[in-house]
Amino acid sequence: MNSDSEPNPQNPNAPTENDLGGNTSNRREFLRGISAVDAIRRESEKALDEASTDAAKISQNRQSGYLEYYSKNAMACEFEIYFNLHQYKHSGMATMEAFQLIDLLEDQLTIYRDHSELSQINRTAFDEKVAVENRLFQLLSLAKTIFLETEGAFDITSGPLTRLWGFEKRNGNLPSQSQIQELLPSIGSDQFELSSEDSTITFASANLMLNLGGIGKGHALDRVRELFSSRKINNYVVHGGQSSVIANGNSTEFVDGSSTSSSDHQEISQLGWTVGISHPTLPGQRFAEVYLHNQALGTSGSARQGFYHQGKKFGHIIDPRTGWPADRYLSTTVISQSAAISDALATAFFVMPRDTIQTYCERNPEISTILVAENPNVRGQLKIDTFNLPDENWKQLT
Repeated sequence: MNSDSEPNPQNPNAPTENDLGGNTSNRREFLRGISAVDAIRRESEKALDEASTDAAKISQNRQSGYLEYYSKNAMACEFEIYFNLHQYKHSGMATMEAFQLIDLLEDQLTIYRDHSELSQINRTAFDEKVAVENRLFQLLSLAKTIFLETEGAFDITSGPLTRLWGFEKRNGNLPSQSQIQELLPSIGSDQFELSSEDSTITFASANLMLNLGGIGKGHALDRVRELFSSRKINNYVVHGGQSSVIANGNSTEFVDGSSTSSSDHQEISQLGWTVGISHPTLPGQRFAEVYLHNQALGTSGSARQGFYHQGKKFGHIIDPRTGWPADRYLSTTVISQSAAISDALATAFFVMPRDTIQTYCERNPEISTILVAENPNVRGQLKIDTFNLPDENWKQLT
């Protein structure tokens, strides 16, 4: 995912919080949910007591006061967590647990570590059935469902095409049509089978390779939400690389513009959290804000990643059905109840025609969408389409 949703408020100058302890629990136990979070908490209480508020970063809210801010680099991006200031005494502890969880998920889902579970699947699933950890099995099932619902527009097997085009290392390479055609037979999520009876996966092609880059960060955010819910934390925003966002509950916005919990102030706004969406062609600017309440947002765009060849721009989001980069839109944003779903659909919609997206949204009214394209009639202006997004839930800025 590739976009550029931003928190509002945000603190671009806040330092990162990476040093709250290492992973001492067993990875498989953690991923299977066998009390590993409790183990992490027990082993980390002393460290957190010593760290106290030094680990927290306080960021100025441009509209309504202050937020507590944490960040960590993982999954090739920066994860950011925002809480209302002083609302939760255990926010630092919960954040450390969340970062531990993200690290473990990265270790499971990455294809860039030979020992990861996904790498092991890619190596052996053609030769034999491979048992899959329960939550990963659910994620693969979701990815395949979205593949089928979008008629192949979202496909976790399209990684070889990304490599062929040079986008994996961001160096750009224009392949020949014959090179693309040679790869296409090994692309397609219909070429792996998932057995719900024994939670196993098998490949139908020896060249098949799974890559969860288009859904993994969203999955991590969904898991963080589960963790926070178990810790009785209900008001927060979590970003994964500023392209994947979960916003739960409400920010501390009072009608008089203050940010304290004094009984002299009126109750918190029910708008939830304001999240800005970056302008797809003007760095540092936003073209819209959306208001999220117990929702997740994902954005895809290729304006900032790609290369030019003979004056033509080739963006890094490839249509897995044709093998060629898509160029219908500048960005696509999806809002749903799940960050994994939002991420996957934002990627799928980027390569789908407008009418097909509209039909999908009509069948799935819980999915809201913002499509941004160049205005064919006015140079430099945007053409924006929305589906299932009430006017009161978003605001165009440019």
